[in-house]
Amino acid sequence: MDYGDATADKPQSKSWTNKYGQWLIVADVDGPKLLKKDPLGWTSQSEVNHAWQALPPRADVLSKGDETHLVLVDECALTVVKLTYAPESKEYQHQWKVNLPIPENCNSIETATITQDSKNQFWVCADMNENIMVWHSLNGQDWSDPFMLADDINKDDISLIVGLKGQVSVIWSNQNTQAMVERIHHDGDALNQWSQPIIVQQGDNNADDHLNATVFENGEMILVTKNSVDNMNQPQFVLRERDKEGNWTNIPYENLTKQRSPSRPIINHVASGKIFEIHAVRNREEDRYFISVNEVIKENDSWQFSEIIQLKTDIKGKNGDVTSSKARFLRDEPKLIFFSDDLGNVYSFDLDTLL
Repeated sequence: MDYGDATADKPQSKSWTNKYGQWLIVADVDGPKLLKKDPLGWTSQSEVNHAWQALPPRADVLSKGDETHLVLVDECALTVVKLTYAPESKEYQHQWKVNLPIPENCNSIETATITQDSKNQFWVCADMNENIMVWHSLNGQDWSDPFMLADDINKDDISLIVGLKGQVSVIWSNQNTQAMVERIHHDGDALNQWSQPIIVQQGDNNADDHLNATVFENGEMILVTKNSVDNMNQPQFVLRERDKEGNWTNIPYENLTKQRSPSRPIINHVASGKIFEIHAVRNREEDRYFISVNEVIKENDSWQFSEIIQLKTDIKGKNGDVTSSKARFLRDEPKLIFFSDDLGNVYSFDLDTLL
């Protein structure tokens, strides 16, 4: 790509797998690009990409069946796009794009994510200035004005929106108060009817702007985040388990050492199977980067993290920024993760090779 760090947009999910193939959306200089895996590698989908020229480059993907929706992000701009797969041409077709209403006082938006609730209504959340904002749509095309969920975050903080059973969860970091915070919207309630802020954890520098989640079939969720401890031989990440009743358990892991500096964790799982945590590591002694792929196992009330493989490239500079699908991996499909470097290279790896 003509765009360094093309997967850098935390906490966005940029890929999906379905019966039609494996797909990836990455940023490029003239807009987002849709790629499809074929026997020779990854092929640009020219018709869609032509329609996307000059659109905001940073994409979060929500794919269900033959339809895929994206929220595209740029400085004070959010655009939702719809794709529909056409079996006769074996290609996705661009259906429409719509810009979300942005307040005139917007100074910056770093990132945004999109989800759908049990009533098939759409939600987008984003950081804007020092606020967490959420937008709602009945059909994906007609969007509400934003509703403010928080107005006291740090300019470095971000949020994540997740669809759960019968509800939508928005989670964000607040480095000003050293807290991870959640608010819940029950499906069918009014747009502005949200729970009071729920403190996931507060204090001890436990908040930072790296977060990613996976939702299990029983309605439980695991969130992985980076903290702001940054002290030698202290955990840099926190695995946060949310049970079906909404109770949180926080498990610190992955120490900063003289050799390893970890960053940017993501989490996903195979349906009714293994849990994978993946993050970037800078080898501080060699000043080289690699991707650490780990299996996460819960036994009784104890969590274990076991590194399975290190993914390395020939690039001496920075590489990392792992992304995967928003949906869980299915047993009989590829289980792809992606990362990128600052030279414009994008890498893929199939976790299926480890099973």
